Amino acid sequence: MLRYGQFEPPERRQPQVVEDYARWCLSRLRTLEPRLEREPFLCAGRFTAADVSVGYALLLAGHVGLGERFKPAVSAYWERLQRRPAFRRALAVEREAALAQGVSPEPAMATGRSF
Repeated sequence: MLRYGQFEPPERRQPQVVEDYARWCLSRLRTLEPRLEREPFLCAGRFTAADVSVGYALLLAGHVGLGERFKPAVSAYWERLQRRPAFRRALAVEREAALAQGVSPEPAMATGRSF
């Protein structure tokens, strides 16, 4: 998605490839929806490394503009993860590090929503 939607020069971009990858990415979330309709987290009824892993994938999906296409239970789960105090602290540390390096703390890609 990034390569053919943003990184390639405009004349080499491939909107159909981007949409194909977007559909593939979103199809991977299909198995999460029913589970997240019943459970607040993915394993053992509590926050685990599985949530960190899936949360990172959702973060990346949001950065490429797919967040608005999440199904309701996945959207609610992503919102829950973003409200966690540790997530908020990690964002603050990331922002401080970016600023210290003279890099914009704002993602260059479309986020779909703010944290």
